[in-house]
Amino acid sequence: MPESGAARPAPSRLETRREFVFRTSDPGCRILEIGPAHNAILPKRDGYDTRVVDYLDRAGLVEKYREFGQYSPEDIEEVDYVLPAGSSMSDVIGDRFQLVLASHVLEHTISLIDFLNDCARLLAPGGVVTLVVPDHRYCFDRFRERSSIARVIDTALAPPPVHTVGTLTDFALNAVKHRGTTSWAPGHQGTYAFVHDLPAVKGNAARAAETDYVDVHNWVFSPNHLRLMLHDLQSLDYIPLREVAFQDTIGHEFFLTLGPDGAGPGLSREQLVVLADEDESARDRPVFENPARRPKAAE
Repeated sequence: MPESGAARPAPSRLETRREFVFRTSDPGCRILEIGPAHNAILPKRDGYDTRVVDYLDRAGLVEKYREFGQYSPEDIEEVDYVLPAGSSMSDVIGDRFQLVLASHVLEHTISLIDFLNDCARLLAPGGVVTLVVPDHRYCFDRFRERSSIARVIDTALAPPPVHTVGTLTDFALNAVKHRGTTSWAPGHQGTYAFVHDLPAVKGNAARAAETDYVDVHNWVFSPNHLRLMLHDLQSLDYIPLREVAFQDTIGHEFFLTLGPDGAGPGLSREQLVVLADEDESARDRPVFENPARRPKAAE
């Protein structure tokens, strides 16, 4: 037994995620987890009443992650719903859920508005959507500008079939590592380095002309910036979801739960604007390993 008064170990990333999820959802509820691949929060193997939706079946996911030695095929569960290209989840899934869970999914979507509305259509009465979202201040998106509501709305009105040349350029041009890793926690120290050289940036942009989807972060958020955006989108009648619960950044990710019955953030728009502005003022003053040049070759 630990000695009396001994500090408890910090909760794991999975424990932190589950703690937030269960602030607003019962562990025994019916769950849809979107695209968890090898990193499910509420997997069936742990006894949760979970269904999984993804663009690939389990065999396809195992093949996709085969080259990544840090991932075990045993961590990838059966996919209950496989989405054909260009389809909506609610068109394929006839069931409804008390919890729709999306971890590190929102930032990848082509249309943020369409994705959230699709999630809302999958909710049973009283259900919620819980999001786990990377904070751009503490991941490889550190030097990308936060997404504007203008682009979010325009993209929903005229969604491209895949991520655009601009998105792929921005992603590759500004991607960084910090102390050799692509995510880190607040209070970090150390230097940054760009991931890609300019030929690699140009090559990545050229991939947007291909018909196949290239998976990158399309949207860039800080916590209160996303809260403000969601508040505005609901107020403007683009989405039916309001904030139910919020957790500021832990590690490199923050947490939001939304629902049709949500009370909202409990803050005025002016207060949210100030908080979103303070998000960016909290960023560190960057120091690069070699400020004179990019790396000679893409990593």
